[in-house]
Amino acid sequence: MTTATVTPTGEFEDFYQTHFSNTVLLVYSFTADMAAAQDVAQEAFARAWQRWNTVSGYGDPLAWVRRVAINLANSRWRRLRTARKYLDRQRPEHAADVSPDHVMVVAALRRLPKGQREALVLHYLADMPVEDVALHLEAPVGTVKSWLSRGRAALAGALSIEAPQVTTPATREIVARGRARRRTQLATAAACVLAVALALTFFTSFRPVAAPDPLSPTMSPSAALPPGCAPGQVPVDRRLPNAEAEVTINVFNGTGIAGLAEDVAQDLRNRRFRTGLVGNDQGKYADEVAVLRYGPRVVGHAQLMRAYLLGDARSEFDPLRQDDAVDFVVGGQFRQLATPTEMRQSIAALGQPQLPPNTCDMAP
Repeated sequence: MTTATVTPTGEFEDFYQTHFSNTVLLVYSFTADMAAAQDVAQEAFARAWQRWNTVSGYGDPLAWVRRVAINLANSRWRRLRTARKYLDRQRPEHAADVSPDHVMVVAALRRLPKGQREALVLHYLADMPVEDVALHLEAPVGTVKSWLSRGRAALAGALSIEAPQVTTPATREIVARGRARRRTQLATAAACVLAVALALTFFTSFRPVAAPDPLSPTMSPSAALPPGCAPGQVPVDRRLPNAEAEVTINVFNGTGIAGLAEDVAQDLRNRRFRTGLVGNDQGKYADEVAVLRYGPRVVGHAQLMRAYLLGDARSEFDPLRQDDAVDFVVGGQFRQLATPTEMRQSIAALGQPQLPPNTCDMAP
């Protein structure tokens, strides 16, 4: 196997030196961890160096690097979730003192809704134009401008925000990282070729056994149930959808705010959900964020909706329900849906949907 040799060019070095700092700040706005942000940014630029002949031909190479960096940050967050639970129980390491001004600003930011906080950090720390902030948060430009305006007003009494200091490593360190990554990829590819060869050897010598006749009198009465299901249990589908477009949401206004269901339904459509019924619910939901009602076929779909509510929703599972929609009753404590980035973090934290009582998995 041969691979083309990629060499750093003056063009790549200029690109890297110009944009590394802002990329670190972009990742920092999502992770709040400067060391992790530095590492993720270096990995993103190392991947760009590997593919520079291709990436440099894109209309916006920086957008490619930023997208890779955010994807890496999200993946890192999921991998470290379990480790973080353990570390939270350990003694904290000694950390350098931080200024009282910084503590005040961070405390003020934490009190803001997440959309406002991310917009402020990306626009003022990462120095991203409003249009780019909207692109990365997957929100309309008007919404981002509103977040910035409300966020600035909320922080009017706080001190000015100062961007953390970013040190740009030498270009040769990124090149070395890219070369090490290439060597690992070649070793992995060789292992995959070997695994495929062994698999082909096995399957060419394997003789299938005839499946039992489902009409045979020797079949068990519970054979029609999915594996692992006991008689009397209701099979449910816990698989998460591949995209919002696969999910149908019925929206009901559980408050006295006129037009709320229509506004929320439009927000869901903007996020590519399908909406069904839109109307009012006469229940008492003033003290709740939301209620999700659903049947066995859409347990995984309800979990995605729960992630967009950051887990702040009460569930009502109906084992007799047979449709493919999730009812979303908007409560009096509802403020806004999470951003796609917040949703991905939330769904990683929520994990696999829990089986409702007296149910089993419909699919393996």
